[in-house]
Amino acid sequence: MKQGMIFIDGSNVYFDWNKVNPGTQLDIEKYIELVKGKYPNVDFIRTYYFTSQTTTNTFFLQQINKLPYVEVKTGRLQNKTIDLSKYSIVCKSCGSAVTETITTQTDKGTDVNIAVEMLLHAFNHSYDLAVLASRDADFVGVTKILKNLGRNVELVLFEGVKNNAQDLSENVDNVTLIQASEYSNCEKTT
Repeated sequence: MKQGMIFIDGSNVYFDWNKVNPGTQLDIEKYIELVKGKYPNVDFIRTYYFTSQTTTNTFFLQQINKLPYVEVKTGRLQNKTIDLSKYSIVCKSCGSAVTETITTQTDKGTDVNIAVEMLLHAFNHSYDLAVLASRDADFVGVTKILKNLGRNVELVLFEGVKNNAQDLSENVDNVTLIQASEYSNCEKTT
């Protein structure tokens, strides 16, 4: 039996879930079990969940870390200032140019953490199959390296977002879709 590991890009899966199943919460434990169920001939020895830790998700991440054979790896949030005057935005009400700056937060380190863990475990021969839950094209390079190392790399996506992962889909061994009929199996019930 093949050994596998699951690598979950938490932010990516969160936004995809909200796109395909708006107004509901994803139960990450049910999601992981559904993904594992898609690969009945694979013994999954570990699942990694990657995201940035914030003041609002600390309890959530602690709960994930309590799941058997699941480990959270965190990046960090970094402030990013955007000067809106560069984009020639005009106020529809008054016709004036918008010249403000806004500050947002961007995720830093998560993609690198995913790539490092995937490569580390591939070099250590910890798995035969890497299942990546993301649609981020930044992982095209690491998937190519993993395949050159003789590892199989599969992508798991929600059915409604597959078209948003074209570059990554073309560079993995297989894409497994979670069908719309299966979404309710991952919904959090209070």
